[in-house]
Amino acid sequence: MKKFLALLMTLAMCLSLAACGGNDGGGSTPANNDTPANNDTPAPSDGGATEFPKMTWKYTCSATENTCWADMGRDFGQMVSEATGGAITVEVYAADQLTSGNQTEGIQGVMDGTIELSAHSNIIYSNFDKRLNVVSLPFLFDSFDDVDAKLDGDAGKAVGEVVESMGLHLLGIAENGFRHPTNSKRPIEKLADMQGLKLRVAGSDLLNAEYAAWGANYTNANWSEVYTGLQTGTYDGQENPLPTANGASIQEVQKYVTYWTGVYDCIFFTMNGELYNSLSPELQKIVDECGLKAAQNQRALERQGDQEVLEAWRAAGVTVSELTPEAAEEFRQAAAGIYTDPQFVDMIGQDLIDVFTK
Repeated sequence: MKKFLALLMTLAMCLSLAACGGNDGGGSTPANNDTPANNDTPAPSDGGATEFPKMTWKYTCSATENTCWADMGRDFGQMVSEATGGAITVEVYAADQLTSGNQTEGIQGVMDGTIELSAHSNIIYSNFDKRLNVVSLPFLFDSFDDVDAKLDGDAGKAVGEVVESMGLHLLGIAENGFRHPTNSKRPIEKLADMQGLKLRVAGSDLLNAEYAAWGANYTNANWSEVYTGLQTGTYDGQENPLPTANGASIQEVQKYVTYWTGVYDCIFFTMNGELYNSLSPELQKIVDECGLKAAQNQRALERQGDQEVLEAWRAAGVTVSELTPEAAEEFRQAAAGIYTDPQFVDMIGQDLIDVFTK
C-alpha cells in the first residue's frame, strides 16, 4: 500500500510540473481573482518528490485589477502553486497598491526585496537604467510578429541582461503594446495632421523628442489628471496602448485614434534576484518556466484586448485611422534623426541599438 501511495504522489507531482511546460505563446485562460493557493495544502513529500518550503510572494503591477497585467500575476501564481503542491502562494497587488500608486517605488521595492515580483513597463524601468529606453525608439517594430521575433531573440536577451544588472531576475517579457495617439481635433493620417496638436505624452525624454519631431506640442502630466485635461481642452489628445486608454474611458472625450506602430512598450516581469538565487534548482526551474508561460499568455491577452477595444471604439463613434505605407514612412523619416542623436545614442548605447535594428 505504501508503494502504491508513493507511486500516486509521484504521478501527481509530474502532472503538476507539466502545467508550466511549453514555450508557445498561446492565450490560455488566466487564473481568476481568487487566491490561487491554499496555505494549508502540504507540499508533496512522498515517493521521492521534491518538498518545497512554504512561501508567500507579493506581485505588484502598474495596471488595475481588471487588466491582463494583474491576470499575469494570478496566472503565474496558479501555475507555481500547482507545480509545488501548494507550497508557493502569490498575492497580487494591482495599481501599485503597496507603494501608494508609485510605479518607480514598486520597482524599487523588488530591487530592495520588500516585494518579490514586479510587472512594469520599460518606460518606468528606464528611470533606473536609461538603456531600457531602447524599446521605445520610433518605429522600432513594424508588427507584432516583429515584436516577438526581437523580444524572444537576441534583442530580448540583450535587454534582459540590462534588467538583471539591476539585481533582478527576469522571468519574462510581457506587453503593454503599441502606443496609439488619440485627439479631439482631427484624424491623424499624415505627418501634417500632427502639427500643433497639444498632446499629453508619458514622461520620457525619448517620447518627448519623438512627438516634437512629429510636430506636436507635447506636455507631460500625471495619468490621473489626463481625463479632466482632455475634457476641459487643456490637451487635445494623448498617447497610450488602447486597453490603458479604454480603462480610463478616454474614448468619452476623444473623437479620433490613429492605430499605428510608431512607439511600443513592453513589460518586464521580474523577481528579486537574491530571492531567486536562494531557491533550489528545482524551484528555479519551475519559476522560470511558469514566468515565461505567464508572460506569453499575457501578450496574447493584451493583443486580444487591443482588437476588442478598437472594435468597441469604432462602434461608439470614434474614428479609427491607419497610416498608409507612404504616411508611415513620412513619420519614420521625421524621427529618424533620433537614432543618431548623441543624446540618445549615449543614453542607450550603439551596441544595444544595433541589436534591435540589425
